[in-house]
Amino acid sequence: MPRSIGALAAGILIVASLTPAHPPAARTAILAGRMLDVRAGRYRDSVVIFVDSGRISEIRPLSGFRKADEVVIDLSNATVLPGLIDAHVHFALAGAPKANAMATLRAGFTTVADLGSVNQRILRIRDSINAGTVTGPRILGAGLWIGRGDGICEFGGIGVRGGAEAYRARVRENVAAGADVIKVCVSTWLADAFEHPERYEIADDALAATIDEAHRSRRKIVAHDLSNGGVQAALKLGIDGFAHGAIVDSAVAAEMARRGVFMIPTLASLAPSSSPAELTLRQSVARAHRLGVRMVFGTDAGVIPHGSNAQEFAALVGAGLSPLEAIRSATINAAEVLGIGGEAGTIEPGRVADIVAVSGDPLADVRLLERVQFVMKGGQVVR
Repeated sequence: MPRSIGALAAGILIVASLTPAHPPAARTAILAGRMLDVRAGRYRDSVVIFVDSGRISEIRPLSGFRKADEVVIDLSNATVLPGLIDAHVHFALAGAPKANAMATLRAGFTTVADLGSVNQRILRIRDSINAGTVTGPRILGAGLWIGRGDGICEFGGIGVRGGAEAYRARVRENVAAGADVIKVCVSTWLADAFEHPERYEIADDALAATIDEAHRSRRKIVAHDLSNGGVQAALKLGIDGFAHGAIVDSAVAAEMARRGVFMIPTLASLAPSSSPAELTLRQSVARAHRLGVRMVFGTDAGVIPHGSNAQEFAALVGAGLSPLEAIRSATINAAEVLGIGGEAGTIEPGRVADIVAVSGDPLADVRLLERVQFVMKGGQVVR
């Protein structure tokens, strides 16, 4: 099975190869007016980024560059950034999965985590993308949603019916199908988390079994979990991250930070208006950020239109992140929590050549990322 990402160690996804199946043969020279170094948090002006066999081979000052055999891409009037990462999408929702994948890639998102479907089709689309027979972003897939029967993640009869062993069996089913990451549904939705902050819908023994089986299978596990009580329960049992923002108090947020547990706020889809619950959620995300919880970019796309993912940047800035922090959430932070930090999320020699470009300064106006003008994935230009 042609998979480029394998889950090999200690619940952390390890990359075998992110290089495309059929990388361009010619060396490419990208002339960048300025390049955002997300690690250092500053621009490098007037550089040439060399790409060989789908990877960044060298970065040099533009002065003194003389074209040899390279294919030259002139982005000298643009700002170049690493390919963006959306750590929470659903390609099976709101349209044809392959079309949704293409819209997402053209929007500048070269890697995604697909966190739940009613069947294993997204995992097979992932394989086709990795093999080069379908165009789309790199996918880390979760397979089937794991949630209580008749609960928030029921979705046409796929909810788990039974006790802890039934939840273990669902994790094993997803792993056998090739899942890269595991998703579990703990609480209901925002209104209920706001009205009943200690309520959640999965039994503790079932949640413990799900988390344990994921870690036994060397997969990270994230939770749909919006309530303070649900987050507390998942933290105690060893969850790796939360697939939405959650209404949490300061003590719970501080514990998340202490344990290194990340949060994927999904504010553009979850809290687009100013209802009391949505205001409280945004305040909670801001509190978690101030207390040191790592923020990771995700949109729940399928709830919002595929291809509109970059709306989340402004939502994150509205919750207190700086534009740089918001961009880091979709590059270096997302790459690290997904286990591909040594390969993606930065523009550095040796990294896979995932590169996007915009006109203007996204550190001054993060909404510029909603208008990406150039996209390269694995050395191949897709926009």
